Amino acid sequence: MKKNVLNPVHWLAMFIVFTTLFTACRKDIDDQIPSPPKEENTNGKPNSNKLEEEDEMPAKVSVELVECHMHGSWTKVQTQGGTHQNPESKAKYMRRIQTVTYNYDKQKGWTLADGSQSKFYTIEAQDYGTEDAPNPAPVYLMFIKYYNDKGEVINQQFIDNGADAQHQHFFTIENASDMFTGKPLTAKNTINDLLEYKYADTTPWNKTYHSGEAKLTGTTNPMGFKGVLRFMQNRVTFNLKITLVHAHKGKKDAQTGNFSPFFAPSKALLSASDIDITFSIPVVTYANREEYIEELEETTDTKSIAENSLSANSNRFIQAIMKAFGLSWTEALTDYQTLFYTQGEVESGAIWL
Repeated sequence: MKKNVLNPVHWLAMFIVFTTLFTACRKDIDDQIPSPPKEENTNGKPNSNKLEEEDEMPAKVSVELVECHMHGSWTKVQTQGGTHQNPESKAKYMRRIQTVTYNYDKQKGWTLADGSQSKFYTIEAQDYGTEDAPNPAPVYLMFIKYYNDKGEVINQQFIDNGADAQHQHFFTIENASDMFTGKPLTAKNTINDLLEYKYADTTPWNKTYHSGEAKLTGTTNPMGFKGVLRFMQNRVTFNLKITLVHAHKGKKDAQTGNFSPFFAPSKALLSASDIDITFSIPVVTYANREEYIEELEETTDTKSIAENSLSANSNRFIQAIMKAFGLSWTEALTDYQTLFYTQGEVESGAIWL
């Protein structure tokens, strides 16, 4: 059979378990981004935050992750683009375009919207380029959108009239553990061991660079409404914490003149900032892009294959799919078979950076 590997244009998909905690502009910030607890008022109900008081608190948030391949070098993606959606398939679980949506209620907080995904499942990238022009696969586009109670996108409230110069999303990792055992990863497993994120914002924010209607401004004005990611380690789970910082004196560090890296807002930045919004996304990176099921043909009857009866490599891969998605042996085999043999033409994806 042909090698049904997850090659640079045939990835597996991402889902999100999205356990959210949103709090608004507060000043008790030190050199790390905290997860501020909800404070209680005399009625025993959570206090309104500053965004709520100013009628700016989003009524809904959606995060979309799109599995992609590269047209060009990873090192130049922030200035030259080239990130292109992989074609979707008819797979039930291993989807290539995933959206998690939460609705906001002042009493209940953020709750998962009906029909929303509940997890991100991701694949560790492999590099198929050169030292000077790396080409990892798969990579992912991530889009963050906020909505008002009318269902209108309100990202512009953090962008228009100079607000873009004061707002930036940061991305940190919490509770990283082994996918199979649940054992916490060692302290040496930092965020840079698990993922790499690049700001890929555009101006205008709601247009694409590929269309010629927008400029890439992630290096000159990082906001994080658009970003590109690659995952660096498999068989792991972690919470990806996303924090929107409101930097009243601007986003560049006053001492260095540089923007803070995506995972570490500087102490100087935070001392003059508020946290507008923060939420956590549990992520499962369950496999490596080189893993595949060598024995599986398009016409194979998956029900006829006994558990752990294939090659050692195939068995390990299927067991990882089973663990990540909570599937039986046959369900995992069938979904992978569907993914591989029903995906669209390689360059048919409609989504570009």
